[in-house]
Amino acid sequence: MKLLHYLRLSAFDVSTEDGRAAERYRLAAWAVLANVASKGAAMAVMVLSVSLTIPYLGAQRFGIWMTIASFAGMLSFLGLGVGNALTNHVASRSAKSDAALLRRAISGGLGLLLLIGLVVGAGLWLLAAWLPWAKLIKVDDALLLLEAQSAAKLFALLFGLNLFTTGIQSVFAGLQRSFEVYLVSALGSLVSLVALWFAAQEQAGLPVLLATTLGTQSLSILLLLGLLVKRKLFALGEINLAVRQETSGLIRIGGLFFVLQVGTMIGWGADALIISSALGPAAVAVYSIAQRLFQFVTQPLAMMNAPLWGAYADAHSKGDVAFIRRTLRVSMLLTLGVALSGATILFFSSEWLLHYWTGGKVLVPTLLLGLVALWTVLECCGVAFAMFLNGVQVVKQQVIVVSIFCIFVLPLKIWGVSSAGLIAIPLVTMSVYALTHIYFYGFVFYPKIKSFMTIQN
Repeated sequence: MKLLHYLRLSAFDVSTEDGRAAERYRLAAWAVLANVASKGAAMAVMVLSVSLTIPYLGAQRFGIWMTIASFAGMLSFLGLGVGNALTNHVASRSAKSDAALLRRAISGGLGLLLLIGLVVGAGLWLLAAWLPWAKLIKVDDALLLLEAQSAAKLFALLFGLNLFTTGIQSVFAGLQRSFEVYLVSALGSLVSLVALWFAAQEQAGLPVLLATTLGTQSLSILLLLGLLVKRKLFALGEINLAVRQETSGLIRIGGLFFVLQVGTMIGWGADALIISSALGPAAVAVYSIAQRLFQFVTQPLAMMNAPLWGAYADAHSKGDVAFIRRTLRVSMLLTLGVALSGATILFFSSEWLLHYWTGGKVLVPTLLLGLVALWTVLECCGVAFAMFLNGVQVVKQQVIVVSIFCIFVLPLKIWGVSSAGLIAIPLVTMSVYALTHIYFYGFVFYPKIKSFMTIQN
């Protein structure tokens, strides 16, 4: 795609298929550009969260922080899939050019997520107070266990808020205005960066560090709620009626996304907990460092591919098959090339990078880095393909694939970590992922997938 051609302020004429395609690319191009700023700031937070805190936290406390922070991904399914369903729902309503219908969809969806967030936040707080932390994170220090529990209680409240703010992001994705989300996220990350620096200077504990990262970034998204109100896309006075009218549809659509998120939790989100339970929090620190290194590949590609979900959904709603086919081909090829090049460069420069980054406090085995590099390439391609599947609403098939993936990957990870150590996590994930996804999408579900690129819907 000619990026500069689409970086214009005025909209394209959407009365023709070519014009609609150009407008989708224009919005996606601005989203990519804004995402560069957002992810750049987020990556700075990620880098400094290691270099600023490991010297005084040590590997064990840092590992506990990373374990608790990983719960955000692991527990995302508690949103019942409503956030993901909201993206497609808003895109579909937006295509009908009915302002009242669109406002009802947004108000109802966000109202439902607010209720879910309140219930989930309270429930997780009670769970954090009750859980046997000594068994979960394999630590004997009573003070450290108390600190971990305090951080987990704060996480529970922040996670409840995060479910709601994630819904706001989904609304903007459905409206193909993700660039506004990314600009606000960049601002939040910059504030987080400053707060993290001050917290590290005071050698702050885990709850404060959690507040400066997850808390600051979640709160910043609330600014976007004001934009929705200003544009008359969210009405607080209509929220009760809208929730009643939209809940059944969103739960029905979100049910499949819910299963996908549960699968994600089982397949990927539980990694830190599996490692911590079997090998201790210090091992989590090692694995987290390896993962975070290769986020320099995954995050930029996420910038490129994330806006395409809304674009695919809009094209699917309007039957623009040529756009779907062309965009999928370009995104997959570009993702493969960038991921392969980036992972290779990071792997061969990892020794120097990690020594500078951690100050020699954490040593990561070369074999582990190599396996994570390979998994990074596969993961990036999978995410690019998932944007297409989500946008054209091929969700049932994803549920089947993810369910089969989880049936095999979880027991193999638990057994593998106990037998082979950390290398089992990327090795098992990569092997099972490749076998299940290539077989089902390449053969079993290929006719269904092909239909979205050959038949006018």
